[in-house]
Amino acid sequence: MESRVFLSPVTAADVEFLADIKTDASLWAFEDFVPTDREAVKETILDRLDGRWYKDYLIRLNDPEKTPVGELHLHWYVIERKSWELGYGLFPAYRGQGYGLEAAEIALKMAFEDFQAHKVVAMCNADNRRSSLLMEKLGMKQEGLFREELPWQGKWADQLFYSILEKEYRERTKRS
Repeated sequence: MESRVFLSPVTAADVEFLADIKTDASLWAFEDFVPTDREAVKETILDRLDGRWYKDYLIRLNDPEKTPVGELHLHWYVIERKSWELGYGLFPAYRGQGYGLEAAEIALKMAFEDFQAHKVVAMCNADNRRSSLLMEKLGMKQEGLFREELPWQGKWADQLFYSILEKEYRERTKRS
């Protein structure tokens, strides 16, 4: 079955749009910090365009318009250990429809098959149940809970840490 989404590498033409996404606090309800300086965000995005250690993508629908529905990134977590970190965010109108899961599955395939990752990690605010469920559906295992890790909504929130090893990914894809 063809995926309903694909990952489009961010280009210089996408910088304004991605800066809007990354500075829109309404899209990042569970984050401890959402930047507000668009110019600084644009500069960071441009610095990462070489793609050596940070891979930024727009999640797009496989429709004629290639409608953007969110963003996803993979970046080195600890290069010496061949570990990468996965992060993602969907626009509210597209949440709860499986697009995030499909996009993250594509990202895991790239991490393990193209970037030779040994391990992929991801983290989320412990109150973000949708994100933790998505990671579990990917076959990621919760490795830990960082207590009161994130200043969030005027209190300290716990952060969940998930990972999947290459051998677990390979076993999972064999079964599918």
